[in-house]
Amino acid sequence: MQTLRTLFFGAILAALAASAAAQDFKNPIKIVVPFAPGGATDALARLLGPRLSKALSQTVVIENKPGASGQIGTAFVKAAAPDGATFLLALDHSVVVVPILTPSAGYDAMRDFVAVGQVARFQWTFAVPLSGSARTLPEFVDAVRNNPQLGNYGVPLIGGVPDIIGAAISRKAGVRMEAIAFGGSAQMMPQLIGGQLASGVTGEPEGVTMSRGGKVRILAISGGKRSALLPGVPTFEELGFSGVNVSSFNAFFAPKGLPTPLAEKFNAALRSVLKDPEVQARVQDMSLELAPTDLEQSAAELAKSYQFWHAAKPTP
Repeated sequence: MQTLRTLFFGAILAALAASAAAQDFKNPIKIVVPFAPGGATDALARLLGPRLSKALSQTVVIENKPGASGQIGTAFVKAAAPDGATFLLALDHSVVVVPILTPSAGYDAMRDFVAVGQVARFQWTFAVPLSGSARTLPEFVDAVRNNPQLGNYGVPLIGGVPDIIGAAISRKAGVRMEAIAFGGSAQMMPQLIGGQLASGVTGEPEGVTMSRGGKVRILAISGGKRSALLPGVPTFEELGFSGVNVSSFNAFFAPKGLPTPLAEKFNAALRSVLKDPEVQARVQDMSLELAPTDLEQSAAELAKSYQFWHAAKPTP
């Protein structure tokens, strides 16, 4: 009888241990960045990675998988096992907008991912090289009217806010704006600075850095109000270009099916890391607005973005 009892309780303990192990993170944890090194998302990953490693007591490695406006890295995470070994740090654009515009991407934000924590929000800037003559958006529009080739503008990714900006200028000014997509801001900015591009759209972090460095001139910014970091730059709405009252966010995602206890652990660790004064200062220096969320808020932000971009999808 004692032997049976021992075996019974031993089996229970083994089952409990197996269950606990199944609810723990794999080691190492891989954070995939779907853009090339050098951009704001990559910088965020490398800032947060070591601190998440400490908070979770797990090795954390950063892996860049750039290409196709974030499609390659995002699809990689979608296909990964939902076991806590693989996470994605991306823009809502890569996860939400790309598959709406490109069904062949093979993933869907709501069907294939779980949002495990937002990090920061940002607006989008429209900039021109210092070698250009335009000092205001109306002056730039006049230049495009005189030389339609100047309507080719660089974007760090396909679709989303950059396309909305081009469409808003085209609609209001009656000029043709044609987006030229790059594999991230780090690849686009040298072309803009060098004058190979007449204009370009990039996230606020890169735009502020280049503007403060005296390398580009920012003519307008997206969103409903001026940026505290660029108080002299008007919004598109102020200038009469409607439809650009929108911003974007950086967030962590995991493959759908990630066990809730792991999602909760990751989110708690992330929110703890984002309370670190050094992290907060570094994020502010990157020209980002810190915007941490719990799991419920993360899901709501993802759903809100999904609904907005589906409504904004151009009709054939």
